[in-house]
Amino acid sequence: MKPLRPALATAIALALLALVLMPLSRPPSEKRFGKVIYETQSEFSKIRIREKGPVRSLLFVDKNRAEQCQSSINIEDPAEHQLGYTKSLFASLLFHYPQNRVLIVGLGGGSMVQFLNFTFPAMMVEAVEIDPVVVELAADYFNTRPGPQFRIHTEDAFVFLEGEHGSFDAIYMDAFLQPPANSSLGEKTLRLKTVEFLTQLQTHLTPDGVVAFNIIPAEPSAKDNLDAIDEAFASTFSFRVPGTGNRVIIACKAETSATPEELLQRAARLDETLALDFSFQEIATSLRNP
Repeated sequence: MKPLRPALATAIALALLALVLMPLSRPPSEKRFGKVIYETQSEFSKIRIREKGPVRSLLFVDKNRAEQCQSSINIEDPAEHQLGYTKSLFASLLFHYPQNRVLIVGLGGGSMVQFLNFTFPAMMVEAVEIDPVVVELAADYFNTRPGPQFRIHTEDAFVFLEGEHGSFDAIYMDAFLQPPANSSLGEKTLRLKTVEFLTQLQTHLTPDGVVAFNIIPAEPSAKDNLDAIDEAFASTFSFRVPGTGNRVIIACKAETSATPEELLQRAARLDETLALDFSFQEIATSLRNP
């Protein structure tokens, strides 16, 4: 074998040195959500909390180690939105405003709770969460705790909603996120997607109440979920979530009609009244035509 020429040997040595010095690329979750600061396994799911600057995120981990972010909260400014789909869920306000009492199904870190408590201090917010570990983490890492205008029910939403709890102006079904494949939430979540349950859900609404659903169309069950919602409710409206594969469905208990122009007018009034860190007009323009 001929010896390498000095110039070639130097080039190879420099290339190897560059590989040694090159930092390993971080996994996508770390790039977006920061380093893991806590990890645990509950009865229902493997859970991680990541932190990037002042923003903390709660993620569920499936058996393939893929992570699904459920909540992100800026600890220094809890009312600031971090995830696109949570903004779009508030398209509900285009159909029922103001909302005096609401229910959130699926607590996570509590980003929706903190936004609502800050933005609408007179609103009564209740959340039902099946996993007591999630409730503990929400308090310890995200400062989401019960208060005068916030109540937590730690139980199965299916069982909770079989009881009598009065009427809500809006119900936010964040539990429609696909549960991790290795969790025991799959079967329980499916019970929340039947026509029978969705029809019963309306008994917990005020006469002009609405339900906001977070749907991921790429999931195999998405079409069945959408068909069930359409069958159960008098009127439904579908909104694309910009920059994601999610879709938000606003389902109305009463027959409701609203043209894109009417929704834009309502959105403009909300933008002027509330002056939030996102635009209702942008949400209104994402209305998906049938």
